[in-house]
Amino acid sequence: MLPEQHPIFKSQPFEAGCSKRFVCHSAKQDRKTVVVEKNSIKWCFPEHSEYHYANFSAIVNYHTAILNDLGTLLCLHNDQELQILSLEGISSGDSLKEYKFSVPTGIKQVLWHPNGRLASCIVVLSRNDEICMYELLSDDISVPTGIWNSTSTSQKPGIDATVRDIVSMSFSNDGMTLYVINTSEGADVYSIYPFLPSEIEVTEEQVDHSFHKALLQYNGLTEGDSSQLKRFVTKQLRFASQVRSLAQDQSNNLEKATKLLLPISNAFRMSVLQGPHTINPFPERLYDATAVQLNTLNLTDGTSEILLISFDDGTILQCFRDSEPVMAWECSNEALNNSLITLSASRIPGLISTVSRTEFVVLSPEKATLVDVSNLTKAINQSLLDCDIAVLLGADLSEQIHEQKGSFDSSSLWSTEQDYVLLSSNATSHFVIPFTKRKPLLQEAGNTAALVQRRPYEQPITELLALNKRLQTLLKSPLSTAINSELRHRKLDDASNEEQLSVLTGISKELLNRVMVAQTLALMLHTRLTGQQRELTSHLEKVCDVVSRKKAIDEKLTPQQERWKKVQNTNQSIKERFTTLQDKLKTISLSDELTSKSISRTEMEWFLEVKNQVSKFNRLVCSQRDLNETLSLLKLRSGYVDVDNTTTAEAMDTASWEALREQLAKDARIIAECQSQLENVSKELE
Repeated sequence: MLPEQHPIFKSQPFEAGCSKRFVCHSAKQDRKTVVVEKNSIKWCFPEHSEYHYANFSAIVNYHTAILNDLGTLLCLHNDQELQILSLEGISSGDSLKEYKFSVPTGIKQVLWHPNGRLASCIVVLSRNDEICMYELLSDDISVPTGIWNSTSTSQKPGIDATVRDIVSMSFSNDGMTLYVINTSEGADVYSIYPFLPSEIEVTEEQVDHSFHKALLQYNGLTEGDSSQLKRFVTKQLRFASQVRSLAQDQSNNLEKATKLLLPISNAFRMSVLQGPHTINPFPERLYDATAVQLNTLNLTDGTSEILLISFDDGTILQCFRDSEPVMAWECSNEALNNSLITLSASRIPGLISTVSRTEFVVLSPEKATLVDVSNLTKAINQSLLDCDIAVLLGADLSEQIHEQKGSFDSSSLWSTEQDYVLLSSNATSHFVIPFTKRKPLLQEAGNTAALVQRRPYEQPITELLALNKRLQTLLKSPLSTAINSELRHRKLDDASNEEQLSVLTGISKELLNRVMVAQTLALMLHTRLTGQQRELTSHLEKVCDVVSRKKAIDEKLTPQQERWKKVQNTNQSIKERFTTLQDKLKTISLSDELTSKSISRTEMEWFLEVKNQVSKFNRLVCSQRDLNETLSLLKLRSGYVDVDNTTTAEAMDTASWEALREQLAKDARIIAECQSQLENVSKELE
């Protein structure tokens, strides 16, 4: 089903275009889709034709909605406050569990940590450039469990290790590294490695990869390396060894694909920012530009990514890490392995809204742009798999760009990675992912017929009940605007009429809001009834069709029943004859007298006649075969007849054909006589 046809993307009447709509999806295979609009939230799976709905009291002026990887927690935030909604185990009409807390230093950006326990760890970039981590399973969720790039503390006396003017951040593919970008020098990329909560959920494969990488870096140390680098690499190996030891203790009783819950000590959590990373080559035109956004496009190996850096001049710089970084817990004046290579630089104005493994969507006020980089990602993935950079030399690394006019607020993947849905305040559109085979959505066999026959209603009953409950609450509650006793007794034409009009304006707004809610409910009921009327009409048409066909069925039923009875009687008689014959054969086989009895003269004559008829039939078959061969030979030789003797040849051919036809007719009569005699003999035996 296309996004435009799904009822989850239809706005409520009277509210279409009044507020922004946000759409997001989970990172799991089921691809739960969530749509947030004002004080309502809807969620569903793409293969389902209906959705769940719930009302909630949203924070004021929220401008971002972020769903965690599991699709269980949704985060809304404005410039000062966070609101987290729990969607796990919630059905339509249920009240949502929510958590609210404010960030005193302000909020620039919010991310879910990909390795947090139950995907419940939030990372906040504050207005004063601090990076705070909040864990919802901690004792006090409003208190951060870790603060990086703190402006109140310094790592070393006399050294300011704080990075200023951070505008954006993004996680690496494995979730171990947090990349940030600042604008002090235009576009400097920094990283925090490792960047982990107090408890992480990772697979055994991730733990093994981290340990093997640390071991290789330790074995690669040389005498010329600095003591600080050796200390970092040694501590990194010790950290990876401890994590691997914890993982092995847990993995003995678990399956390999199961995620492991591992505690991380504070000593290994307090890492520092590394950088700035070198970018080579850096386009000259970007020296006058300023970075505005940082994203990562994850590759299929699970450990590598492409950095997407957006600039204010509309350029998107694609970079790749060309060396493995080293974990750092202390500020370092020497450059660690922090370098990036430039893959391409595209001029696509706007901000990146959604990123997948092979493409990303850029939204601008005028249009939406789908950038397909599948050629690049395929070549890099193959190069990493083969450990051969030569694969990139002759590969086609070009990108394809698809545009759609319009102003959209958000975008998300839809329908098992086959489409991108684009949402604005009053419109819905979509991008079809190029070079993607359309896969039919799997549905349960028992529900397939029902889903085909029944079309989803545009207004689910749960949404109607929720709005009706809201209206009843508004009607029962008094107006929040109170009129002072002094103003009540004053005439409207008094000098204080402005105060009276102000109070009346507030009352009018409240009343109009209630009227609007009532009218919205009425229109939704009308839409629902119209849909039910269409469904009823469809069912009645089908019933009338069945009734009209019943007469024709009844007319054909009687003769078909008679034919069926005749067939049953014939079948019964055949069964009786076979039963009688079987009994006779069984009697003969069990009777010694019949078995030892000598053959009579009549039987001998009958067998002799059968033998003669069989021999005669065989001779006729052989004769017919010879005649066919003769006929084939005549046809072959007729092609060599001289053209001058056409008339004579035609006469001879005619005579030959006539003689042949007479001979074949005689053979046919002989075969017919033989067949009739055989039938007579079989009847005598019966």
